[in-house]
Amino acid sequence: MCLQNVINLQVSPVESCVKIDDTVPGIEEGLNAGMWTIGLAVSGNEIGLPLEEVKQLDPAEFARRRERAYTRMRQVGGHYVVDSIADVMPCLDAIEERMARGERP
Repeated sequence: MCLQNVINLQVSPVESCVKIDDTVPGIEEGLNAGMWTIGLAVSGNEIGLPLEEVKQLDPAEFARRRERAYTRMRQVGGHYVVDSIADVMPCLDAIEERMARGERP
């Protein structure tokens, strides 16, 4: 789907695109399309709870679930993993710096 969006929008080059997703399959999709990827570990499907329930978790249980989400997204090759969309901007800055050095996803 993300690659089809790039084609439909006539975005080029694909390696300048960033796929941000809260699922392991979504991160894999971005990687397979040749894009940079950022996983959202806490605010989405990997923890799988609404924000109010996340806030009510015992701190040890929250830490366990958070670490599991980070690990899963890193294991599939996510370039960056953050808690939520609010944490994405530094990743985009880092990607821009990497691209300026000639790196590709």
